[in-house]
Amino acid sequence: MIVPKIEKTQNLKSFLEKNNNKVNMIFGDINTKNQKLDSKIKEEAKPICIIIGPEGDFTENERKQILNFKDLQSLKINNNILRSETAVISALSIINYFLNL
Repeated sequence: MIVPKIEKTQNLKSFLEKNNNKVNMIFGDINTKNQKLDSKIKEEAKPICIIIGPEGDFTENERKQILNFKDLQSLKINNNILRSETAVISALSIINYFLNL
């Protein structure tokens, strides 16, 4: 079991810059049509980072910043807008299932 590392609060821009080329980012994006994960995340040794929006979702400017991230996969977790804590559980379940296929 790997215990997640909890870091200090930071703004979106510094978070994305700090993790550029270091993680495979999965973006829980209600606006994407993509409902499947790319198998490259199974093949790469990079950690997986899931980014879920706050209540009310990201602003359009924040979405653009996230979508410019190098190793990003947008994933539609659900057809409905979920509360942040529910979206995290759903995303983890989808990714865990995918990685253990």
